[in-house]
Amino acid sequence: MPSQPAVNKARSSAGRLKGDQCERDWIWDRAVETAPDDERFAAASAAWDLQFQHLLKGSEFYSRKFREAGIGTAKLGLADISRLPFSTKDELREAVDERPPFGTNAGVGVERIKRVYQTSGTTGSPTVIALTLNDMETWTSIGARTYYATGIHEHAGVLTTFGAGPFVAGHTHFVLTRIGTRVVPVAPGDTTRVLFALQAGLVDTLLATPSFAQYLANRPESADGNAASRALIHVVTGGEPGGGIPAIRDHIERVLGVTVTEVMGIGDIAPSLFGECPSQQGMHFSGTGHVWPELIDPDTQEPMAIETGAVGELAYTHLTREAMPVVRFLSGDIVRIEGTSCDCGRTSFRMRCLARRDDMFIVRGVNVYPAAILAVVGEFRPRVTGRARVVRRGSEVSVQPPVPIEVEVPAATGLDAALAAEIEDAVHTRLTFRCKVELIPEEAFGESGYKTKLTVTRP
Repeated sequence: MPSQPAVNKARSSAGRLKGDQCERDWIWDRAVETAPDDERFAAASAAWDLQFQHLLKGSEFYSRKFREAGIGTAKLGLADISRLPFSTKDELREAVDERPPFGTNAGVGVERIKRVYQTSGTTGSPTVIALTLNDMETWTSIGARTYYATGIHEHAGVLTTFGAGPFVAGHTHFVLTRIGTRVVPVAPGDTTRVLFALQAGLVDTLLATPSFAQYLANRPESADGNAASRALIHVVTGGEPGGGIPAIRDHIERVLGVTVTEVMGIGDIAPSLFGECPSQQGMHFSGTGHVWPELIDPDTQEPMAIETGAVGELAYTHLTREAMPVVRFLSGDIVRIEGTSCDCGRTSFRMRCLARRDDMFIVRGVNVYPAAILAVVGEFRPRVTGRARVVRRGSEVSVQPPVPIEVEVPAATGLDAALAAEIEDAVHTRLTFRCKVELIPEEAFGESGYKTKLTVTRP
């Protein structure tokens, strides 16, 4: 258990979290989260030795995969894990199809599976994520590290828009209960109840996607300071990239009078896996001891050193998972490593998520991440809302300029050709490719901002 400060010293008299006060006693699991590299690796290696045997005995999927890779039953240490093949979401889906309902990678007998979440499948059929009681506890422990790092402590009042089910984000409710916060759950996108809770002063912290936080900030009453109660001082964003983009973060902070920090997870691994401390210098990896992360070159799939400035795709291996464990799972998340230590005392690496691999495209040989486009578009507020998306024709990764970009604008702005031209020039100056901007009225852009797709494919 962590030390429990009597008052939240991170909250200044102005009601904001202050990064320069991210003190060293604000750590949920001090022994793990501040351990030096050699201790972390030793503990992970011991856990992997046990997990490797569990995979050979309990997972037909991985015992076969290891055999086909020439590993067989020979002991393979964590230092040599790069000799094992990667796992993909399609492979895991096929394993379930091969032996429904939990697949050849069930890992345990069906009698030990005590919770099942569903994810949205690309083919229209949901896929399942099964957990044992121990797996549920692991998720809660990792989540407590994650959210405690953001500044959510036992005395906070938290409104969460992360639905209780069927998706893994619903596990956040167990995490917040473990921390001991006051929780006000609201269904995703239920703006009326969100505003009521904020105006009534029920909470001081909001959990939401960056799109929904932007939507709240863009409402006219927010600009007048009337939409959100003065009690709201903290917004924690997750579910999509954006909370770490300066143009988005600064807008939410300025209009709502809050501090913004980020969290990130991935359903196949753990719903809460990274949490950003109030220093706002990137999200700390919170899965130490339970998950082994690797950084992979997206083009060559060769391992990369996790060091400041490196950009690559994250891959994960479960060290303690019992049901449906994965090995070297390619996440599809392209990240930039921001550092390998922090003033807060945590010794895990910090990162920003740049994009999903599927969202990345290439213009004349240069990789482009849609989040970079959002950063440019966001600088044109209040003439734009901050939401934008890239339009791709077909499934080709390479896009010929000018790249079509749709930008949402408030009704009062109108379809100003001069504004579109300004955005096009800014994108060309900052990102070095030509684009064609189409301004879309707010009422025609799509849903009210709960979650925004950064790319759309059209014929």
